[in-house]
Amino acid sequence: MKRRKFLQVAGVAGAGVAAASCGPQDVPDHWVPYASTPEDITPGIPTWYASTCKECPAGCGILVKTREGRPIKIEGNPRHPVNRGKLCARGQAALQGLYDPDRVTQPMKRTGTAWAAITWDQAETEVATALGAAASAGADRVALLTGAGSGPLDRITDAFTTAFKSKHRLRYEAFAYEPIREANRLTFGMASLPNYDFGAAKYVLSFGADFLETWISPTSNQIGFAAAHSPHAGGMAKYVAVETRRGNTAYSADEWIAPKPGTEHLVALAIANSVAKGVKNHVGDVDALRGFLAPFDSHTVSGQSGVPAEVIDRIATEFAAASPSLAVGPGVAHQTASATQLAVAVNILNVVAGNIGKTVSFPAASVWDHVGSFKDLSDLLAAMGAGTVDVALVHGANPAYSYPGTGFAEAFAKVKLKVSLSSYLDETASLCDLILPDHHALESWDIVEPMTGVSGTVQPAIRPIHSSKQSFDVLVALAQKAGKSIAPAGVTTAREMVAKTAGAGLAAQLQHGGAFTTTAARPVRLARDYSKLAFTPASFTGAADGLVLLATPSPMLYDGRGANKPWLNEIPDPAAKITWQTWAEIHPETAARLGLANGDIVKVTAPNGQTIRPAVYVYPGVRRDVVAIPIGRGHKQYGRFAANHGSNPFHLLAPLTDSSGALVYCQARVSVTREGGNYPLATTEGSSRQMGRGISRLVPIGELTPSHSEERGEDLTEPERNAIGAVELSQGKRRDIGVYEQPHAKWEMTIDLSKCTGCGACVAACHAENNIPTVGPEQVIRSREMSWIRIERYFEGDTSGTDWQVAQIPMLCQQCSNAPCEPVCPVYAAYHTPDGLNGQIYNRCVGTRYCANNCPYKVRYFNFWDYGSSIAPMYAFPGPLVLQLNPDVTVRTKGVMEKCTFCVQRIRFAQNDARVRGIDLTDGAVTTACAQTCPSGAIVFGNAHETGSAVNKSKRADANRAYTVFEQLNTKPGITYLSRVVHAGTREA
Repeated sequence: MKRRKFLQVAGVAGAGVAAASCGPQDVPDHWVPYASTPEDITPGIPTWYASTCKECPAGCGILVKTREGRPIKIEGNPRHPVNRGKLCARGQAALQGLYDPDRVTQPMKRTGTAWAAITWDQAETEVATALGAAASAGADRVALLTGAGSGPLDRITDAFTTAFKSKHRLRYEAFAYEPIREANRLTFGMASLPNYDFGAAKYVLSFGADFLETWISPTSNQIGFAAAHSPHAGGMAKYVAVETRRGNTAYSADEWIAPKPGTEHLVALAIANSVAKGVKNHVGDVDALRGFLAPFDSHTVSGQSGVPAEVIDRIATEFAAASPSLAVGPGVAHQTASATQLAVAVNILNVVAGNIGKTVSFPAASVWDHVGSFKDLSDLLAAMGAGTVDVALVHGANPAYSYPGTGFAEAFAKVKLKVSLSSYLDETASLCDLILPDHHALESWDIVEPMTGVSGTVQPAIRPIHSSKQSFDVLVALAQKAGKSIAPAGVTTAREMVAKTAGAGLAAQLQHGGAFTTTAARPVRLARDYSKLAFTPASFTGAADGLVLLATPSPMLYDGRGANKPWLNEIPDPAAKITWQTWAEIHPETAARLGLANGDIVKVTAPNGQTIRPAVYVYPGVRRDVVAIPIGRGHKQYGRFAANHGSNPFHLLAPLTDSSGALVYCQARVSVTREGGNYPLATTEGSSRQMGRGISRLVPIGELTPSHSEERGEDLTEPERNAIGAVELSQGKRRDIGVYEQPHAKWEMTIDLSKCTGCGACVAACHAENNIPTVGPEQVIRSREMSWIRIERYFEGDTSGTDWQVAQIPMLCQQCSNAPCEPVCPVYAAYHTPDGLNGQIYNRCVGTRYCANNCPYKVRYFNFWDYGSSIAPMYAFPGPLVLQLNPDVTVRTKGVMEKCTFCVQRIRFAQNDARVRGIDLTDGAVTTACAQTCPSGAIVFGNAHETGSAVNKSKRADANRAYTVFEQLNTKPGITYLSRVVHAGTREA
């Protein structure tokens, strides 16, 4: 291509995309070149914006990569203390919320069942008039319902309701952890959530907390857990999961204990009792607790819970000996009527083990301090149902989906004017009279304070795509039109509020992603209010012969808010490996008793008379008396990717609360009957057993041999030199060889299975980086999913009980040196690059699929449909979703084979940049998308021809665990796996 032609194409393509970000418009139908290029945009060079993720209340820091004015990738901010540069799958998928083709693009008014567009002035005038009338009619006639919020912009919302003489200001989260907050009030005198330091713990004991999935701050938890629960010089922390269903978090457990539902708190108290007995010295808090704990001896609790007394005593001994240790729980799924009692028991266990102030500490304030309870929502609905609320505004919450039964819709209908500030037509917005669409977080200004000392800034990475307004600006404008003032003088927009709050430090905060300081934790002392609670087994509604319903949060969809993001729908559930559907997990023996098999449609009937019809998934990870159904799907509204997929288990619940005011998620025994028919599961699971192939290996910690030293020098053997890529020895000594001192690099990867938790963050990052299309449930059923990385999961041991292990392994192209795919390609589309990659030339591929047939790892994917063509029926990027595409990666066409190439576009960019700058490409200057985002740091990428590179150090330090998959085939993979180390004695079956 001639230079003139290249500049024409580059300028037109780049400017056309940027045009889409320059105002409230849809995707442009023509391309216009830059007449004057913006000073902060260089075509082909990314611009990064530091911001804060708002996909959940954890408040992780992010870096938003933009190209020619549009965000194309989100990564973790290394400066941010919460997530330290890592990011979960939901954070990666925030991009699809920005480009959601079903976003509300302008203010809408409902007339009957139809929606009509109106102007912002019309909408704000109508709402302001209603607000003024409500305030004149008396107190408490206005309600504002939002999600969890923090920071100065959120605090203005309190001023909004105060200005209209109302107390109805509720921050609502479906997962609000009320039992833990109430237990902390009863035990320590403060109704707050603590910080849990998993990284410092030498023993983790979890009572139903899915801390690697959705619990409080999962990315932060995973970083700490991986550091503690992987082998190092000081050994390895042990993790024991006490829960009735083994989810993905418990897959990392060394031991799984499944007590009778509703007795988890008794098991925790029995362990605490045994620990307290072993404390020889007189410790004030322990002495004060001995009398309370005395009735909960291991033999008595064993009869109630089904957990053997010797197991309780053994765990107590181990927990006390491993100092500091950490007990956590409960999780949302295990919120029974005794959830607060369980949280109290966990606190007491941490007290008697001496963990308070070590692995459990209380920040001065957190985002959860002002989040309401489920009971608060029920009280607000009672006021609405009584007709005393004239105007209700809802933002950042979807209670019509997450409230049990039909109670919300019935009460909400009695409000005179219902206003949604949502960007999406979800179940709650569809019940409203007006929709005033909010900006997406990537279009907004804000300050997020998840805890004391962390003030994360939110800044726009793109100008608003649609005719939306930030909710802060709307509330200020509504108040002004109603004759009220709620913001500081001179502040009318969120941007002005952020600037006023940050002051002179605004520029630095925007650059770094916020202001971060170290603050001391609040000191706590043991209180005795918990003794007022009754510590008995929890009761359940429904027939005694029914199965206890466990409604489990989805690691991908959270409480349902991620259901309209296709990436999150297509990434398999880490435990069940099912996509796009709702399923019911039933133990194999229970399934046999009921005559059920995988895919059978069943009717699940709750005591409240409600039913749903999921498909059966026969799963050994649940008790025989439990049926587990994931939360997140079953939407009737919300968008094309969410509507009419699966069932909503919230329908099976009654609005019952425990003593903390929390919704009792685990409350009922349900009947499960075969409905007739069988629907294939949209699963990516192949065999659940390895069949002796040793794909994902487990090594008991007692069998580990001493690791190779990282500083052995001249005593390396020839095989060791080859293994670590030593390409030159000088004067009898090794020396590091830079990338440009050799003709080419050799790109390799190590994956530490002791750190990998199977969370799926790497899969989401790969989708985002490499323009991987989603194909939908019908194609997944036909095994035509396109994901370049899959997390394989195998069961090891006898799954009829609880003494079995789970072996997980990320499987992607192994970049083989002796690649079986290359010699069989008739058109040389599969070839070997000089730097050790298995390349794939897309425009040369004719789709013979010989390479896939010859690949022993099955990591090549064929485009059966034209997912990248906007006129094709299986187009994967409708509407603005096309703007998420990475311009550095080809969008493949029908008939083309594709696969991982270690993010070769990143490698080439870094190499070219280093060459232009005249510098060496240092280790760590380039990494793959999967390695960059991995919260546990399991994936290490680098140049094997550089002996001091991290990838070589990883293999060298853990040579006793290093192996390659199917090494007997002599494919010489470029990926080295490190066996997972377990405290149990199970090896691969």
